[in-house]
Amino acid sequence: MFVRQLRRKTTKNVGVKIVENYRNKDGETRQRIIRDMGSVPEGEPLEALVRLAHLEKARIQEGTKPSLFPAESYVEEMVLARLEPKDTGPLPIADARKLEEDRRICLGFHEAVGILYDTLGFSKVFTSRQKMSRRLFKQAVLLRLADPGDSKLAHSRQMSKDAGVEVSVDKFYRMMDTVTNERIAELQQLVMAETMGMVGGKLRVLFFDVTTLSFASENPDDLRKKGFSKDAKHQKVQVVLALIQTQEGLPVSYQLFPGNTADVKTLEPAMMRLKEQFELDQMIVVADAGMLSAENLAMLQSLGCDYVVAARLRSLNQLHTKAILGKHPWTFLSTGRKVREHTLGGQRLILRYCPQKAKRDVHKREQAVEKVKKRLAQGVKGIGRTGRFLKVNPDGVELNEAAIEMDAKYDGLHGVWTSLKTLSPERVYHYYGELWRIEEGFRVIKHTMSVRPVFHWKERRVRAHIAICFVAFALLRILRHRYNTMFGEKQRLSEGQILEELSQVQASVIRDRGTDAEYLLPSKPRNEAIKLYRAVGQNLPRQTVLFKEGTIL
Repeated sequence: MFVRQLRRKTTKNVGVKIVENYRNKDGETRQRIIRDMGSVPEGEPLEALVRLAHLEKARIQEGTKPSLFPAESYVEEMVLARLEPKDTGPLPIADARKLEEDRRICLGFHEAVGILYDTLGFSKVFTSRQKMSRRLFKQAVLLRLADPGDSKLAHSRQMSKDAGVEVSVDKFYRMMDTVTNERIAELQQLVMAETMGMVGGKLRVLFFDVTTLSFASENPDDLRKKGFSKDAKHQKVQVVLALIQTQEGLPVSYQLFPGNTADVKTLEPAMMRLKEQFELDQMIVVADAGMLSAENLAMLQSLGCDYVVAARLRSLNQLHTKAILGKHPWTFLSTGRKVREHTLGGQRLILRYCPQKAKRDVHKREQAVEKVKKRLAQGVKGIGRTGRFLKVNPDGVELNEAAIEMDAKYDGLHGVWTSLKTLSPERVYHYYGELWRIEEGFRVIKHTMSVRPVFHWKERRVRAHIAICFVAFALLRILRHRYNTMFGEKQRLSEGQILEELSQVQASVIRDRGTDAEYLLPSKPRNEAIKLYRAVGQNLPRQTVLFKEGTIL
């Protein structure tokens, strides 16, 4: 997009228009007028109209918010000018009345996250001949943090709208096609290496869980399949995303599975893949009940891993059920909870009783029983979701009082299977209690990263999309860990707070109409933003710098 001047043949005035380039359906370059600013005589009126046209162009490009991503070379020059300013002494300004803000740029993501991106070596995944893919992949990662879009089409439009980055959708797709499985593995290896360094080079506890990512379409293929949706989007095709994190919430690895893969079938391939890169002995794997199977527990022990896996108490056989529901002494904890343990089938089962959970269980059962009674009053047409409280007999369907009584015996109970023989029950449950961190990670990926719904349908682009989101997630988690490690004693920051702080790091491009010089005037920094820059080894620039030299005064 640019400002064009055209002399009128009849009036001798000069017309001013805002014009942009585009390609027609045949791929030929054409131009179209975005805004006709009118025509005026040469001289001072024309200069004023041209200035107005530039301002109008900036408004069209930027909309109502600061530019997030100006042209690549432009923003690189800005970052360089701010982080490595030239020692030019005082900045000369002849007449402050001739200063005007040309545009406002958000530089927090480019400077803080962008520096971390380069420091970790993500740019090196692409070869020197793939400059466009290298640039666009980084832009896509940063944009996923700054302003997540619903698709690469939305990203392309956002980059063009917010800052005039002319990036076609085709270029985005070509970049995604270069994100091969080998490159995805390299990206994961870089994340893993950084995580290992931040936890002291030894992984002690791993948290494993899966979620589902829905698509905008309903057409299945080898990867996108319909299955049990954790987002209740059963009519949509999906993929299953398995995520492995550390106790600190740092990502280790991820893996994609077809959408109809059962949770229990994901643990073994993920661990086998991890075994290729790590010595897994003396490692503790923590997982939810979805990973529970005799085969999985045996597999973990064959790898030398210990485990803490949630138990399905209601699925135990009669002998084990009688044992856990019998009268046994409890060990009371300071938190008001109590624990006890059993050895069932040669395995250690630790039970915990929580008064708050008991209240929730009672409330849920009362709601379910009330629904059953209403269905009975209306005439039952099927067992339905509350079928465990219904009993079918020759005379019809009735309320199953025995099932309600049995269900009440589990109020407040939770259990975990563990291979840790000597660790105290309280310590075992401490490990399991940290599983919420991976659930938090899924919330960040799904909501902050806006990873779904996925609009791509080619498998390689689906995998590239997930890779972009994973790198963005990893950068955010690594930055958060660095910040909280350095400054967390006084104030810890969440992912949302970090993104908010970085979005407020802005700079105004101030133009001197008298000399045509341009200056970068920083916004007032906040303490948290200053610390975020320090967490990546940089000082947040706080002085106005000369960005473009003008004519000699």
